[in-house]
Amino acid sequence: MKQFGSFILDLDQSRLLHKGSKVEVEIDHKLFELLSLFVQQPNTIISRQTILDGLWAGSIVTDNAINKLIANLRKVLGDDAKQPQYIQTVPKRGYRLISEVTLLACPTDENTPSSGFPRLDLDKNITVVKKKPLIKKIAHYSIISLFLVFVGFYIWQALNTKVNFDSHYSVALTRASGAEQSAQMHPDNQHLYYLKNNEKSTQNTLWVKNIHTSITKQVETGDARISDIIALIDGKANTSTLLYLNKSPNGCGVYQVAFSVPSYTLQTHHKLFDCADKRIKDIDYNVQQHTLYYTAQPKNFWPNQVYAFDLSTKEQILITQAEPQGWGHHNIDVSPDGNKLLIMSTNSDYKTQALSLNLLNSKITEGVKFSHPVTEAIWHHDSKQIYYYAPEPAQQIIKSEFNGDNAVAVASVSEALSSNMSRFPDGKNILFSTENKNLNNRWLTPSNQIHSIDNATVADTYPGLFHHSEQYLFISKRSGRSQLYLADYNKKQAKIVTNFSEAHWLGYLVVAADDKSILLNVDNKVYQLAINQLDVNHPLTSLEGAQLVYSSQSPIIAIDWLTSDKVAVTAVNYANPELVIINLPDLTIEQLKGQWAYGLSDSTQPQLSYLIEQQSNQLYRANSRATEDDTLEQPHKFADTLITLPKGFYHVKIDANTLYYVTTENDQEYLHSVSLSNDQRNNQARRKYRLNAFSSYDVSKGNIMLSDMEKLEGDIHRTLL
Repeated sequence: MKQFGSFILDLDQSRLLHKGSKVEVEIDHKLFELLSLFVQQPNTIISRQTILDGLWAGSIVTDNAINKLIANLRKVLGDDAKQPQYIQTVPKRGYRLISEVTLLACPTDENTPSSGFPRLDLDKNITVVKKKPLIKKIAHYSIISLFLVFVGFYIWQALNTKVNFDSHYSVALTRASGAEQSAQMHPDNQHLYYLKNNEKSTQNTLWVKNIHTSITKQVETGDARISDIIALIDGKANTSTLLYLNKSPNGCGVYQVAFSVPSYTLQTHHKLFDCADKRIKDIDYNVQQHTLYYTAQPKNFWPNQVYAFDLSTKEQILITQAEPQGWGHHNIDVSPDGNKLLIMSTNSDYKTQALSLNLLNSKITEGVKFSHPVTEAIWHHDSKQIYYYAPEPAQQIIKSEFNGDNAVAVASVSEALSSNMSRFPDGKNILFSTENKNLNNRWLTPSNQIHSIDNATVADTYPGLFHHSEQYLFISKRSGRSQLYLADYNKKQAKIVTNFSEAHWLGYLVVAADDKSILLNVDNKVYQLAINQLDVNHPLTSLEGAQLVYSSQSPIIAIDWLTSDKVAVTAVNYANPELVIINLPDLTIEQLKGQWAYGLSDSTQPQLSYLIEQQSNQLYRANSRATEDDTLEQPHKFADTLITLPKGFYHVKIDANTLYYVTTENDQEYLHSVSLSNDQRNNQARRKYRLNAFSSYDVSKGNIMLSDMEKLEGDIHRTLL
């Protein structure tokens, strides 16, 4: 017998016992085999292939079978995948038992556990029952075995016949370290092209894989930078054409390049059009019209609109479309028959509307209206049905009619779904990607050393530092949905303080100077929450109307305290960042003379307020009298700090008489700090920190907590329909 954690594994008797009570825990035969595999090799990485060989030798099963088995084993052990005590996921490599294993002598006294022990509830997720009679066990396992045989048979059918049925099964086509994305199958139905990246690289690499032989090769792209694969066009004499997007902070262009098959040698790259004046969100190719359709932000600001570029005439136009609102039209897909354009449009309420634009007569038809944001959808092969992502926390792909009827899940995975679905050229299946962005909170030091705090293997973002204690808040999807967490610098475990049942977008978290309340952006609305409402023992389950400060019809890009009773909100209205000031006592909106983009405050000097002008990017400071006598609308009360922020800055904050902001230079992000003291404004008062796939940050009394990329993983999958 072997003891690990709170359990004892009796290999001879095929039993799992609870260490303290010696009560037997009910465990399925297949789960027992998996647990035995781990216990006999503690602190050793067990690959997925080893699990397949050990538990399903000679059988055909999918990756989902392993995912479900691991999840069920964790459920029996009462383990948490986010903060494991027993089974740890090792991305791209497998799993590992991290609990210490001790060999025990076999008991021989009368207290040896037997099949007659009573039921005991160890945990809500653990059920302990009396041992089943042997004949019932045999019958039970026989049924399970038959079930697995039938499942294997149907999966084999799906892979080798023309039977078309909906299932949750999918198979991973890539399993390498890093994130694989932007997958496109070549029309030969044999070669998979995709991009590969990781958390340490700012440039994608192009790869091709023969899905029948599994031979994988990196394609040499020279100086070309490929952000997205748009399309693969089959040509003559073993020559094909690759259409791709190259977008970076320093430029944007759409290109085509011919390449030979099977040598995969890229020839001369031709630039089709320049998109430096826009920020492209999605792009697709209409082979019938020989036209590129794309969505983009004009002047890099919302709302997104839909454009077309005719490759024959080289003409670029803003096409007929529904008037965009909020974030606008962010995702498109050309139907396989070339007659329709699927448009996903998200308003300021974070609800997405599916639209169909008839490319023959410009008629717009409304489809399903979602109660949550949907980032992407594509047409089914029949040009009638659509595929889209289910709301969090489910990681599912749904197929339905265009109006939402007859919805059915066609894929369900354990990892987060990424963008860039595409159709598999067999008339029924699709390609999709998973993505695990592990964003961690850490202290940023001048030497850029990492000082880990309390992080999970999911995204921990938008830290909000308290100013008079060692506590901080942050937003995370540890529970599956975005929730608010409270933590302490000196403690290792964060506590959840909201438990919203509905999926919400959370961001732009700001703690008041007195640590008594916070501002929180939820679904493009600003709420003020009292700190004493954030109780770890009674998490907040909903937001009340009385907590609502401001609701914007335009995308909010920044919030801050301007004074103790005034809130500054910046929203983008047709390419212009506009400042709105809300007076908290009566929730009235104050109108300031002049054109202002941002309002800021300094928690160490709450009597001061700051404004940034729209066009000039100049920083102005209001004295205490202007703040106290409520004359903020008088522009002469603001003094020029003689500091002008650079073009394209973002994420601006002020703390301890220091200005902070982020810029992008040569595809790399940097956090800048500039002293606001006239006598200290020199080279020593300026600092520049290099960021790594930056998400967000906060600063209090000179201490910077940063959320950036720790690990990036992802794979390409295909459905099995």
